[in-house]
Amino acid sequence: MPEKESLFEKIDITKYSVKKLVAIPLIILLVSLALLTSTQLSINSPVHLGMDFRGGTWVKISTDETREELIAKFSDYPVTLIADTGVGNERRIEFDLTSSSQKYDLLIDMLNKEYGVGTYEIESISPVFGEQYQTQALRALTIAFVLMAIVVFIVFRTFIPPLAVIFAAFSDIVIAVACMNVIGMELSLGTVAALLMLIGYSVDSNILLTTNLLRKKGELNEKVRNAMRTGITMTSTTLSAVFAMFLVSFYLDISILRAISVVLLFGLTMDLLNTWLLNAGILRWYVERKERKKYKRRGVEEAKVKMKKKGKSIK
Repeated sequence: MPEKESLFEKIDITKYSVKKLVAIPLIILLVSLALLTSTQLSINSPVHLGMDFRGGTWVKISTDETREELIAKFSDYPVTLIADTGVGNERRIEFDLTSSSQKYDLLIDMLNKEYGVGTYEIESISPVFGEQYQTQALRALTIAFVLMAIVVFIVFRTFIPPLAVIFAAFSDIVIAVACMNVIGMELSLGTVAALLMLIGYSVDSNILLTTNLLRKKGELNEKVRNAMRTGITMTSTTLSAVFAMFLVSFYLDISILRAISVVLLFGLTMDLLNTWLLNAGILRWYVERKERKKYKRRGVEEAKVKMKKKGKSIK
């Protein structure tokens, strides 16, 4: 009775040409860039900004009131979010207003009347500070990419493999942000943290693949398959942990954990394609091209030796 093929044998990427491997993730990346461009043209930002970046007011109160009751109570104010903080029965309510708004003082009077003075936390973020947070978030992502690129180039001391690693990480970020736009998720400090974490996860799997193909000895396709077994196992383990975090955050209604887990789920899922289709395809082309050049040079050298033995000279 013939043995059943394992999962890794069924999805053996070495059976496909390089063009077929890189086509799928590149198409997804192009669609994602088109979505971000469309969002940029419509709202003057490639992603919908949360209160941390556009400005607003948040209030933390301890209450057993349901979401519907809170929405009805604050119906006169522009409520944008109501979520549990994960601390007892504390709720976080976000409003699309700042301290300079006429309704801000009315909101404080209402909170004092309904819950008592000093029983709640309130903070207002002006649009100016929101823009500063945008700049700092963009700077953090840029610095992370630059440092990652420097380390990768130092480790491999060549051009194309590190460039493929960087491009794969860039693609993970772009596609994750595009998915955020599709489901209507806003960019917040939590999602920025998730994007920074995603850079680390992406580099981890891509460096595993690159190291196996460039540093280890053996047949190329076998090295790809071995790296894929290890890499997919690693990413699958991380995906399971992140999915568990998503379920917990969904059950407990902890918005920041839910935002982080959703972004990581999008990014890590796409990282599987970017690592084992895009980067693996680029590296296969690079190694095969390098080997062809090496065999060609070896053939020329062998021909020179043969001609020399026959007493002939080659220019």
